[in-house]
Amino acid sequence: MKDRIVTALILIAVFGSAFLMNNQALFLLIEALILVGAYEIYQVKKDQLKPIIFGIILAFTIIGSSLSIGDIPGYIMVLIMTLFILTVVFEWFSFDDVSYIFTMIMMLTTAMIAVNKVLEYDRLVFFYILLATYLTDTAAFFGGYFFGKHKLIPRISPKKTVEGAVIGFAASAIGSFSFAYFFLQAYIPIKIMIACSIAIPILGQFGDLAFSLIKRHFKIKDFGSLFPGHGGVLDRVDSAIFALYTFYIVLMLLG
Repeated sequence: MKDRIVTALILIAVFGSAFLMNNQALFLLIEALILVGAYEIYQVKKDQLKPIIFGIILAFTIIGSSLSIGDIPGYIMVLIMTLFILTVVFEWFSFDDVSYIFTMIMMLTTAMIAVNKVLEYDRLVFFYILLATYLTDTAAFFGGYFFGKHKLIPRISPKKTVEGAVIGFAASAIGSFSFAYFFLQAYIPIKIMIACSIAIPILGQFGDLAFSLIKRHFKIKDFGSLFPGHGGVLDRVDSAIFALYTFYIVLMLLG
């Protein structure tokens, strides 16, 4: 618990500094974390894969981070061809590897596209998404710790509880909407605030569970160890990725 709290405070200080600087500083910080995440993708299967695969994951992650939404179809085509060519050339690279690496690269790439879209509004909007995400995580953790009795989905995450999920949702919905109402009316319409403040606490938890399912499939506890008490980058951004997706989709539907 102590490591978890100390790491959280350090992360708040680092991100807080980037927020106080400018969009470019914040983007570079996020990009650095995403590149660490690219290494964690490779790390999960490094015993079965060769270093060339890390180079490919890294290259496609870097390229994907700078794309606009219109570039995505061509990017996907090149990525698919590259991965399948590898299955033909290298016997040790399987279709299962294609599925895993394609999914994870697209997770990071589309998340960065969503980040770019959010930063077109303001850094405060990005802060709002993080607030909605980590209010959910924090309240769900402590809610489950103190009040949890009923398992949520034990086949995926045995420690998560229904009580924790409900408390996380309620705390985030109220807290994030309150922040948005007082600080974001100059940037986004209230209908988007309402929709996101309801949807992010729900779908963010599905993001957490989705990444837990990946870890369970590969029989690992964490993707990495960069953040003591929290695991790796992918362990910390699982909910945030789905939260960013949610905001982007709500913008498409209601913006």
